[in-house]
Amino acid sequence: MADMKRVYKLFDPAPLGDDRADLYVNLDSVRGSAGLVRRMAQKIRLSDPPTCQVIAGHRGSGKSTELWRLGRELTHPEDAKDSTYAVVTLRALDVLDPNDVDVPELILAIVQQVAATLGGAPYRIKLRPGYFQELLPRLKKALGTEVEITGGDLVTPLGRIGVAVKNSPDARSEVRKALEPHTGTLLQAANDFFGEAALALDKEGKAGLVVIVDDLDKMITRPHTEAGCPTTEYLFVHRSAQLTGLACHMVYSIPIELAYSCHEPTIRQRYGGVIHMVPMTKVTTPPPDRAPYEEGITLLTDLVGKRAEAAGAALDDLFQDGTLREMILFSGGQPSELMTMIREAMIADGLPIGQAGLRRCITESERGYARLLMEEHKPLLKEAAETGNVTRSNETEPLLRDLLQNRTVLLYMNDDEWYDVNPAARGVV
Repeated sequence: MADMKRVYKLFDPAPLGDDRADLYVNLDSVRGSAGLVRRMAQKIRLSDPPTCQVIAGHRGSGKSTELWRLGRELTHPEDAKDSTYAVVTLRALDVLDPNDVDVPELILAIVQQVAATLGGAPYRIKLRPGYFQELLPRLKKALGTEVEITGGDLVTPLGRIGVAVKNSPDARSEVRKALEPHTGTLLQAANDFFGEAALALDKEGKAGLVVIVDDLDKMITRPHTEAGCPTTEYLFVHRSAQLTGLACHMVYSIPIELAYSCHEPTIRQRYGGVIHMVPMTKVTTPPPDRAPYEEGITLLTDLVGKRAEAAGAALDDLFQDGTLREMILFSGGQPSELMTMIREAMIADGLPIGQAGLRRCITESERGYARLLMEEHKPLLKEAAETGNVTRSNETEPLLRDLLQNRTVLLYMNDDEWYDVNPAARGVV
């Protein structure tokens, strides 16, 4: 009998990392995103000046796993002749409030993460605080908290500022008041800091510094109180000069709805000419036929099988006949959603998962989407369900952005680009 606690742990929907590389299954062939990681890495390797790239996709499509693969390719390339880089990954929402992200605290978080990563193994590079030596007392005064640098350390005080900014709207406001008039100086100070890092990394045989900022696609979209536009638009469009102005290679995850908005051409132009997309895994053919797509089902079965094997179990120990296939089809090709469904079915009905556990998951998902949707969404859903397409206009764009953001409409890019309604929402079409 399978150990339920061990199985539950291994079906964590969180992105993979180096500690669980054995669970990775390459889904490129059934996502239409073949070579994405290699293309992003090559752009960095072939460019002399720093590059800035963005990646988008539905939550749960596998963006974070692809960004982990990018970091691995740059630090341990498949081709031994390729240059290697120091890669720093910042999970932005670990240190920033998803309801309220702005440039000053994001730059501070990036600097803090670079200092922490390069100061640890294997680099052991201690960077001088420079301008931040003067900045931190100003922030201490704004926050009324202890942020002095001790012995040239930059990591600890910036970390304390990050905690204050994330946990307190008042602290966030005070930091912005202190920094906003000096954003240009802050950007230059960060670039001086990155320049020092690049010199130190060059001595270590590294071609440069790459900073991957993940999780910004999970920002909460709401009206910006001062800019008169959504917060996501404000950050990535109105503040793009600062985001693209950092003197190292930058990669940001962005919300999928921005990639399919009227701002798409602007984003492409300002962030390197392309928006890298991680679409859904294809488990059916496009509407209206919507026949099972066996290659996609097989690869997601392999993904589940690797986790079962790591838990010391066979698929037959975890699923009754046909249940896993039904789960894969109901997931719409969302790997993290499939992992979540398996966990929820285990909680509801134990192992092996049968029809009772499956039906419980389906019912809860359908109820959730029924609560999300409004009457004005239904024409777009009907069009996607019947044609695999959505007509974009000034009237429909805000609605489509809503549907992409909450994964009611899913994007696929195998062969032609097409859409489908999330299986959990088809009952309301």
